[in-house]
Amino acid sequence: MFDRGEYNCTDRWCAQGDHISSVRAVKQDNNPPRAQLFERAGFSGKKTELHDDIPNLMSRYNLNRVSSIRVMGGTWVAYQEPNYRGAHYLLEKKDYNSFSDWGAQNSTIGSIRRVRFS
Repeated sequence: MFDRGEYNCTDRWCAQGDHISSVRAVKQDNNPPRAQLFERAGFSGKKTELHDDIPNLMSRYNLNRVSSIRVMGGTWVAYQEPNYRGAHYLLEKKDYNSFSDWGAQNSTIGSIRRVRFS
């Protein structure tokens, strides 16, 4: 996820090689940020509602496994590890019934934050 600007190839984003294999635009949603995280698939189990960035889901909500997500406002990025590290998944306004719906191979989510548009 890049903000507008110029980027030199550094280890931060170019560690997999010297090229970019795909790019996609992010839909801007101007609704207030709101997402619900569910412990189990199908929007069941413990529910946690978010309106702001959470750098560590485990320490804040005792939650590190998320099997379904309902994004009701804003655009979000979920990260597999705390502090916005590891594999990341773009979450636009939509219901994600299972972690495979957002492209993950398991339900581990360590942090999540809103995409800010300027």
